[in-house]
Amino acid sequence: MQDSDQEVKVKLSRELGLLDITMIGIAGMIGAGVFALTGIAAGLAGPALILAFFFNGIIATITASAYAELSSAIPGAGGGYVWIREAFGHSYSFLAGWVDWFAHSVACALYAVTFGAFFAEIFVGIVPIPRIILVKFSTFVAISILIYINYKGVKETARVGSFITLSKVSILLLFIAFGVYRTISRPNWVGAFEDPSFFPTGITGVLAAMGLTYIAFEGYEIIVQSGEEAKNPNRNIPRAIFVSLWVAVVIYILVAFSVLGSVVTSMPTWEYLGGLAELGLIRTANQIMPFGTAILLFAGLVSTASAMNATIYSSSRVSFALARDGLLDKRLSKLHETNKTPYYSIFFTYIIIAFMALALPIEAIAASTDIMFILLFIQVNMALIMLRYKAPNVKRVFKVPLVPYVPLTAIILQVLIAYFLIKELEHGMLALSACIGWLALGSIVYVSYSKEKRKEKLGEEFKTVFQEKALEEKHYKIMVSVANPATAENLVSLASTIAKAKDGEIVILSIMKLPAQTPLSAGEKYVEKRRELLKKLKVPEEIPVNKVLKISHNIPDAILNTIEEEKPDMLIIGFRGRTYKRDYILGSTIDQLLFKAPCDVAVVRFEQGFKVSNIKRILVPTAGGPHIYTANRIAKDLCKTLNSTVCYLHVASIDADKNKIYANLEKLKQSQGIEEDIIVEFTKNKIRALVERAKEYDLIIIGASNQPFIKNFVKGAFPERFIKRTNKTVIMVRKKVEIKELLPLLGRK
Repeated sequence: MQDSDQEVKVKLSRELGLLDITMIGIAGMIGAGVFALTGIAAGLAGPALILAFFFNGIIATITASAYAELSSAIPGAGGGYVWIREAFGHSYSFLAGWVDWFAHSVACALYAVTFGAFFAEIFVGIVPIPRIILVKFSTFVAISILIYINYKGVKETARVGSFITLSKVSILLLFIAFGVYRTISRPNWVGAFEDPSFFPTGITGVLAAMGLTYIAFEGYEIIVQSGEEAKNPNRNIPRAIFVSLWVAVVIYILVAFSVLGSVVTSMPTWEYLGGLAELGLIRTANQIMPFGTAILLFAGLVSTASAMNATIYSSSRVSFALARDGLLDKRLSKLHETNKTPYYSIFFTYIIIAFMALALPIEAIAASTDIMFILLFIQVNMALIMLRYKAPNVKRVFKVPLVPYVPLTAIILQVLIAYFLIKELEHGMLALSACIGWLALGSIVYVSYSKEKRKEKLGEEFKTVFQEKALEEKHYKIMVSVANPATAENLVSLASTIAKAKDGEIVILSIMKLPAQTPLSAGEKYVEKRRELLKKLKVPEEIPVNKVLKISHNIPDAILNTIEEEKPDMLIIGFRGRTYKRDYILGSTIDQLLFKAPCDVAVVRFEQGFKVSNIKRILVPTAGGPHIYTANRIAKDLCKTLNSTVCYLHVASIDADKNKIYANLEKLKQSQGIEEDIIVEFTKNKIRALVERAKEYDLIIIGASNQPFIKNFVKGAFPERFIKRTNKTVIMVRKKVEIKELLPLLGRK
């Protein structure tokens, strides 16, 4: 077999320890935010800038906790982009990745412009070059040098970044020591924070300052980009997130306290700092410590350089992940043969950074970065909610408490500070326009390129070798996946019975898996037996049927690909009844389909000798939750076609509140249109009670629930325990959950 025929998986080496990734986060947080934005933010909030930094730390901690949980559950290059893809699919994930790429790139542009401004300050009055030209030239050179460092590879990037971060933190701590001492040494030093009041611009000024400086605390987004290069990422990434965040918050608060309390001017200090804009900290440093301006200039240059280094690293990893998933040109996911870095991604990131740094004023760059990060953080918090619901049993080293209320709080607060940032900042609308322009460009790229490229990528991974297409199409479509001849006929019969009740159509899919080293083109000679199986499967003449046979290296991905093509309302798949691998709940294929399929899913375990036509009595256990809707609908469709009867059963703990249970069941009957009585059984052993009841019925249809009775059914231990103890046919149902339905469902207790 030639190398070109081998399946090649692109991975990055794991070489970053806890200290390395913590330093990456600190480097991203202590940069332009503290050196360049402190003065501008002081002009917006006044002495209340101290509170602005503290409240930003609180809000950032809430979103950082979402990052900590998701990174411990799904570590990998791409961060928020990867999680949004898993939660909402590839269309949403492209938007997230596109936003993420721009946010990090523009953050780097902010650090670069700050570097250029500080470098020009050294030579103003010495070199006969206009300051603006010197600023732009310095900016461009700094970007180019840091791009090269990232191009050289992770080891060198981590080593240089750690040294720079330790240096700037040490200088800032020295500055803080002098500033705090000078502040508390002044008579009536408290008065410096009350000139003319602690809130001279009101709460709107504080919110605007929070919006402007929120970028300072986005370093946890940078940390998660190291997921594929970090040692023990499940534990180290959450730790690095919180340590680096609160190191940065404390330093920001102490810097603000020092400069506001120790600088003496003829006007309110905050107003004076606002007038100096990005040079506010630098030009007042001599009042705070000996050689303060020179030392702070050095620290500012060092810190902005390290922040540039960190954001170039993270932004290039986002485009790398997008390209690896087929949403951008595949060359962006190509690794350098020697350095093992995504050099194409780094180059195009370079273009974005340089353009933004040279085209916009510093306030607009900062504001546009904040807007894009807030948009990304909102999507990540939504992904946390969705993934808690879709995959409750995925291992999480860290878990956010009180979901969905905590992430919803983060969303609301971030929208609030974004609004006041745009409204109160001089260049707020310019920043908003830049963000809208990037989103518009992303829409064009997705429609004209990414969407088609993804289809091409899927076409390379899955090959259709046989297809019979029905001429007529119905409004309701069921896709049934068949593999085992012993169960294929029953699966198709079940799908046909439901489709007949709905006046729908059926897609019968069979996937033939080949070894990873075998090219798909070589598999066609092995598919004749599977093709004959499809041809033999019959459905009633009045039901349109589409038969598809594919060969693939990955069964769940092939099924998901077909779902994307056919867009069925429901997927029906067989279940062998148990799994032998501890990593899976119901099996590797079924687990992934329950997690990712964008439609209703019905997993069926047949008892020996079962025939769909023999179904007379159906049992539907009820415990509330969203999936009872689909279970009830399937039961009604079967009854309509087969003239069967359905019984609803609720099994509760013997010490449960009976009045509450009956009240909830009455609401359930009304919401689901259930006319039959719901039998209630109080017991000490719910599974045993359900198993005993099941003996009286031909079919049990059970939906997942967030109640204790069948808690986390679809992704939990209950199906294993129940099926192991009954020989009856069971249909396990997972309803497709719309985003608009998600929040009230998760809010239930």
